[in-house]
Amino acid sequence: MTIGLAICADIENPRVFADNAQHGARLIFEAAAPGLDGPQATRDWSAGYQWWRQECQTRLASYARENRVPIAVATQAGRTVDEDFPGGGYVFGPDGACLAATADWSVGALYVTLDIADGPLRPARAAAPSGT
Repeated sequence: MTIGLAICADIENPRVFADNAQHGARLIFEAAAPGLDGPQATRDWSAGYQWWRQECQTRLASYARENRVPIAVATQAGRTVDEDFPGGGYVFGPDGACLAATADWSVGALYVTLDIADGPLRPARAAAPSGT
């Protein structure tokens, strides 16, 4: 089975997702670490999370629908010495529907089992994110 990969700013390039699909990807992973803007002491985590969530729901859902391939995104969450990351994990089906999502910007994991080997995509199981 062929798996596609998009990294961070690739979310802004629909051609990356189209190329993956044209090369036979049955699933595309987007790995991202978008940093939040502003001084670290006053960064608004909720607004940053909402911004990133909207980016994923708008762009990745559209790419999944246009290319008829599911897309899963994992986003870095938490704080480093000088950066903050909004977190969030999502899985979009080939129709663009959000099949699973993390609940908030907390550090955690999203576990989803997808039946993508043969036939239409079906979510087999989705579990809530686990905290640390």
